[in-house]
Amino acid sequence: MRSLIVSIVFIFCLVQAHSQKYRANINRLGIGADVTFLQLDSDQVNTATALGYAGYLETRGEFNRSLDMIYSIAIFNHNLEVEEFASDQQLETSLLGAKIKFLLAYRPFGTPILTLEAGPSATLNGEFKFDESQENLLVGSVNPVTVEEFKKTTSFNFGAVGGLSVGIDNFRIMAHYHYNFIDVLDGVDTLGNELEGKLSYVSAGLRLYL
Repeated sequence: MRSLIVSIVFIFCLVQAHSQKYRANINRLGIGADVTFLQLDSDQVNTATALGYAGYLETRGEFNRSLDMIYSIAIFNHNLEVEEFASDQQLETSLLGAKIKFLLAYRPFGTPILTLEAGPSATLNGEFKFDESQENLLVGSVNPVTVEEFKKTTSFNFGAVGGLSVGIDNFRIMAHYHYNFIDVLDGVDTLGNELEGKLSYVSAGLRLYL
């Protein structure tokens, strides 16, 4: 997974270098950080959102007076609480990965003060991580699911992002909703039924541009 993340960063840098070559006067390189609130939509496991975080490397360019284009890569560490089977105990788990997205940012007032943003995304993630002491426990809402099976994930996903940002050229506050189209769960319950569940999350944070 580390090599794939490095590859994504390398591709991002190539795109940035290419865009700077031709539109250096209106492209801005930025860094940022978000808090994230992950949600797993599944009927087979009860979960609750928990606070996570993401760090960003981003480039934002002016396409025309009404539209900006955003290329972004994020390294994230999402957190989630999973309910133990036949118990009210919550097990803490985390999900580490990388995400790239391409957004179009519409300026409804013709200035960068407010932009409405939307576009596609691609995500690469590892397995859900639990404390070693919880490896032999069961989760699940109807049928029990071993933690070992719940941990298994689809490592690559496509999705969509929508939201808004406010600010000026060099500083912006952002809020986005992220939705993945492909089921993330890749394990089975104790009866052999395949697990299904899609991830979504809300993010909010800051960007600083050069």
